[in-house]
Amino acid sequence: MDKYGPIYHIPSIGEISPPISVPFIGINYCSPAYRNVRKVAQITVIGCVLSGRGKVRVNEQTSRVQQGDVFLLRSGCFHEVISEATPEEPWVFIWYNVHSQWALNVLEAYRLLSTVVVPNASIESLFRQGIEWAESKTIEEMQGAMQLLFMQIVIRLSEIQRSRGELLSMLVRQIKLHLDNQILQPFHTEQLVKELGMSAKHLNRVFKKEMGTTIYNYVLTKKMESAKLMLIETNLTVNEISEQLGYSDAHYFSNLFKQKNGVRPTAFRIRFSEHR
Repeated sequence: MDKYGPIYHIPSIGEISPPISVPFIGINYCSPAYRNVRKVAQITVIGCVLSGRGKVRVNEQTSRVQQGDVFLLRSGCFHEVISEATPEEPWVFIWYNVHSQWALNVLEAYRLLSTVVVPNASIESLFRQGIEWAESKTIEEMQGAMQLLFMQIVIRLSEIQRSRGELLSMLVRQIKLHLDNQILQPFHTEQLVKELGMSAKHLNRVFKKEMGTTIYNYVLTKKMESAKLMLIETNLTVNEISEQLGYSDAHYFSNLFKQKNGVRPTAFRIRFSEHR
């Protein structure tokens, strides 16, 4: 068996589903052979590592995780979770499956939409709270309690990220501010170079050292996340979304979207709407 552990089901009650639903939570005790893949995930998964090591991937972002780390696998993306356990130390993590597109809205509001791992978050007690409630509360009590707990976790992670972000150098903060303000515009390195008065090579080297990714990939990831939200939340056509994000060629935009997400924009919209 690749994994074992308790799973708790929290079904919806009544005809109207809550804005954010956490229908399943559990604990995975993983063997070295454990691997789980979702080609286009219909759920957002948040997890807290209790012991051992593993690897998580969301689209092209791959990160290793260990005790104390929290990972976020957002819906609408390719997910891969791989154990790097040893016979002496299994990989153990608590996980929550979160349904509804509102989960993405919440992550975006708290600037966590592109975050895959928050290292050494030290919020294991919040994750364990859900397990304790699942073993003691009624389903009616769990519905509201899990929504609030999900929000508590998101807010705490956002606070951690924000406090650590203040440790970024002034230059990297300037680069991020410029990039974040230009997400809906065509990206040109020349504009960044002109604004900061440094070479593109130097800016990219400093940015990658502190942020763990290149400037181009940071911008592309942000644009594709915005594209997914527009596909889910609006009736804009693919051409209109392409223009909104600064791409004059919708076919080029569609190819970029497929490279990052495994499917073209239209297929992504259809697939997501089918599972609402």
